[in-house]
Amino acid sequence: MSRKKQPVANVRPGWLRRQFLRWASRRAPEQQPILLRQSRVYVLPTGAGLALVATLGVMLLASINYNLSLGYGFTFLIAGSGLAHILHSWRSLVGLEAIVSADAEAFAGELAHFSVKLRNPHTRERPGLVMLDVHGQAQAGVDLQALSSASLRLSIPATRRGRLRPDLIVLETRQPLGWIRAWAYLRPAVEQIVYPARVGTYPLPYGTGEGHEGEGPRVGGQDDFAGIRDFRSGDSLRHVAWKSLARGQGMLTKEFEGHSSLELVFDYASLPADMSLEDRLSQLTAWIDEARREGLRAALILPHAQYGPADSPEHFRECLRQLALFGTRDAHD
Repeated sequence: MSRKKQPVANVRPGWLRRQFLRWASRRAPEQQPILLRQSRVYVLPTGAGLALVATLGVMLLASINYNLSLGYGFTFLIAGSGLAHILHSWRSLVGLEAIVSADAEAFAGELAHFSVKLRNPHTRERPGLVMLDVHGQAQAGVDLQALSSASLRLSIPATRRGRLRPDLIVLETRQPLGWIRAWAYLRPAVEQIVYPARVGTYPLPYGTGEGHEGEGPRVGGQDDFAGIRDFRSGDSLRHVAWKSLARGQGMLTKEFEGHSSLELVFDYASLPADMSLEDRLSQLTAWIDEARREGLRAALILPHAQYGPADSPEHFRECLRQLALFGTRDAHD
């Protein structure tokens, strides 16, 4: 098994590395899985490595000046260790495979999460792997064992709604001595749909269901039980007959009379005219998120289309997606 490590201290990239990352960010996103070939792994000395090189230079000059055989031995022994370190660090990344995917849903103003799965198809271990974001902030670390895989989580601030791409992801190692930094970058062709912020000042618009105008929806036990039927795709889990499932009777759905009273209508045009676009979308998002958590049937009405009413997870995901892409070129995709 692979052993995950706590995220290491943040590493601020130097000027040369920042220039490299700026160049790499202009390259086209890659199809997955991403294989780290030999030409993709880069090696540079760390600050400790540069100090060691300077020390070795002084030791070599002193050995030459004073004809110290022991000084020669120590100098070339440490230099040889440094060369072995370069090869070891480079080999720790070469041959790894990576798959990046969106992890859970994201709302503006919160963190968007991506799952980075690393696979080691070789018989050598890969210790001390660290994942960093494009700003050089360490996100997670792992010791990847031979013939194993591990999943790491990348968190990126979602500052606005719409499509969010992780841009560059950097994998690096400084094993085994910390003198050398070997790294490779990933630019996966993956994106996360960021929903609008779920912030609103208005309560759920009860009483907008068909046939019950002004009465407000009846929830919970206020509907009359009508019977049970076979579970169908899209049925709310709130109405599953769990006791029947526990008795081995399969997935059944409870039906209630007056179910239409649970329907809510979230109409973009019903919000105050002086609300900004983003405030309207945030209010609608807050309503949809609350209706989903409560298991209520709801319809979303936007200027270009109506969605629902329904109460399935797929329906609510599609409503949130339409709000996230509202006003963009691919809003109806």
